[in-house]
Amino acid sequence: MPSDQKLYLEAFSVCRKHLQTCLDKLGERSHAWLKAEPRHPSFADLIFRVGNRIYAVLIVRVEHAHGHRNKLTNLQISVITSERDLFLNECKRFNMQPLFFPMWMGSMTPFSMDWNLLIPESGRLSDPSAEEDSPQPVPMSEWELCNIRVSTVLEHLRKQHLQIISWQDIPDIRPHILFRAADGAVCWVIVTSAESSEILPSSAEINKQLPDSPDEVRGYSARVGLRSTKDLSSPPPRGDSFFINFTGLDPL
Repeated sequence: MPSDQKLYLEAFSVCRKHLQTCLDKLGERSHAWLKAEPRHPSFADLIFRVGNRIYAVLIVRVEHAHGHRNKLTNLQISVITSERDLFLNECKRFNMQPLFFPMWMGSMTPFSMDWNLLIPESGRLSDPSAEEDSPQPVPMSEWELCNIRVSTVLEHLRKQHLQIISWQDIPDIRPHILFRAADGAVCWVIVTSAESSEILPSSAEINKQLPDSPDEVRGYSARVGLRSTKDLSSPPPRGDSFFINFTGLDPL
């Protein structure tokens, strides 16, 4: 990811539009964006699903290449080592296929004309449209479940016309949401499973972690239940429909 914020946002926009064009060609095959906006903290720039496979994308800089732009001859890319390691480790933890999106940053153009997705381990180009779904149901990872739960709470807050200050969907980073209440107070939300028996941290503990925390900060928990429409006793597998059980925020 480029260190310059303006350059990064431009690269992000090019990457998203390029992949959207590829996704549009899938027709009726099930697909969806899971992360399609720049936000931090996050281990990937973009994340999308095709069938029951999930692909996480990290934008990288092309430093040098020989031959035709669709060939991988002597391709040299630039990525911060710590960023690369976090990306690969989190993709493994959350059962996602990690892919690089190489770009010429000077001209803001993708390296190749197809999906332009590079498999880090082999250096080969990936074509998600050519990969078949797993024949067996794939359980959602904890990140996917957290992403749905957080999105549910965000929708609830937006329906009340409340300002969303920031949000993220990494399960073990908290709080997940910062918003401004109708009276102007800053509030945070920890989002968990409705079935969780976890003892949540106190408001005082979370407030200490917030940078430049104002005097009045309110803490809430949001418990969101997800159940497969095919089996109400289990969470939904990846790509299937599901029921959501959420009744609102609880003060901490």
